[in-house]
Amino acid sequence: MTQIRKLTDAIVLRLKQTARLSDVRFVRAYASERVEQPIRGMLAVVGINQTARRKGCIGGFLSSAVRGALYVGEAEIRVYTMGENGGAGLTETVGELLSCLYEADSEQVITEAAASPIEFDMDLSAFYRKVTFQMAYAAETEADYGG
Repeated sequence: MTQIRKLTDAIVLRLKQTARLSDVRFVRAYASERVEQPIRGMLAVVGINQTARRKGCIGGFLSSAVRGALYVGEAEIRVYTMGENGGAGLTETVGELLSCLYEADSEQVITEAAASPIEFDMDLSAFYRKVTFQMAYAAETEADYGG
């Protein structure tokens, strides 16, 4: 989980530095601070949906000399905009986010990304779209050859 969090944080940090997304504020999901109401501008809430260890390396080996395990995870970025403007600009911002996502992935761990249709959050009185992306990485472990 820690490695998936670190990878997600690194990707989001590079997204925040992208000029095309300069008007988007990124925050972590489940942070101790509450989201301001009403939402001003574009707000991107980043969270981790799931992580898992898979049997993905051949026999558990990354190569003949290195043993490892394959980890996968799914992160989600919910992009919110205030409800009064009818979600104006949301589709464009999410489109930019999707196009910048692979550029921000210098570790090349993102295997797939997608955006949801526009939805409305009654509690926040805001429109939002979810951008989800799957990541996979091989973690090196100490080899135990026995004998």
